[in-house]
Amino acid sequence: MLYKFFSICFVLMSYFSSSANNSYEIFDLANSQYESQKYDSAKSNYSLLYQNGIISKELFLNLGNSFFKLDSLPNAILFYEKGLKIAPGDIDLTHNLQYCNTLLKDKNAIKKSILISELIYSFLGKSPNYWAYASIVLIFSTCLLFLFYRISTELYWKRINFYSSIIVLILFGFTLILSTISKSKIKESKYGILFTPITKVLVEPSESAATTYQLHEGSKAKITAENNNWYEISFNEKKGWIQKKHLKKI
Repeated sequence: MLYKFFSICFVLMSYFSSSANNSYEIFDLANSQYESQKYDSAKSNYSLLYQNGIISKELFLNLGNSFFKLDSLPNAILFYEKGLKIAPGDIDLTHNLQYCNTLLKDKNAIKKSILISELIYSFLGKSPNYWAYASIVLIFSTCLLFLFYRISTELYWKRINFYSSIIVLILFGFTLILSTISKSKIKESKYGILFTPITKVLVEPSESAATTYQLHEGSKAKITAENNNWYEISFNEKKGWIQKKHLKKI
């Protein structure tokens, strides 16, 4: 039984190690392409990592930069904002977002103060990938310690290895909880970026409704309600309805 458990841990470690190495290779390739001003190729490789579930502030920053170089301002803002969700107050992300804001017709409010809860999240939350890799290392360490416990002949070392394996197993459970929190934080979104050049914000969720005001691409709006095809949004305290196709959630 122990042999099978240890084998499973080894296979998981090998899989994640191989996956991580492949991701780093793609990331390095995209960085090289960006430096060579091959922005479209760089964007494609960064996007591939994002589609494969890789999440980090560096990836979001570089992806945003690539879109900016390709004159896709809404996408650039979207990924800078995504980066700030997992790294509140990051200097590079904030600076780039502020510059993008100068190019918009409808200026977005950029949050400068950071809540204590956000600081705690940026320290503990990290990205789901970080905690996934950490959990694999910890479960592998638990297997090793339990193996040493089984093969130890001295009572002193049996106790050391046994209690150490229990502590590491508890840490493993802690990383699973943090990974879940991190994923929920990233998926949770009360804001979105508008992608249509000019979007009419209506007084009610109906195409025949009167227009209350207009927003331009790149604008960041707060989502206050939604139904099947519509979002109720708020921009500078003004509310109205838009079709979901006009907005992408952060």
